[in-house]
Amino acid sequence: MQQQQQQKINLDLSNADDVGCEECENLYFVPVVMIKRLSALLSPGQEVKIPVQVLQCSSCNAVTTPFSE
Repeated sequence: MQQQQQQKINLDLSNADDVGCEECENLYFVPVVMIKRLSALLSPGQEVKIPVQVLQCSSCNAVTTPFSE
């Protein structure tokens, strides 16, 4: 069995841009979980509830979801 070699990537985050809250421009977020419900018609025969981690602004509580435009 061959061992996979892991490639290490060095990133300098000092060159990355900060992304702020779209509502208040705050730079800090808290991870929170929302629940998505998938009906039995779309899942394998039964309703499924799926937890999805999203980010909430630590200042104004606005939520950034992966489903917003």
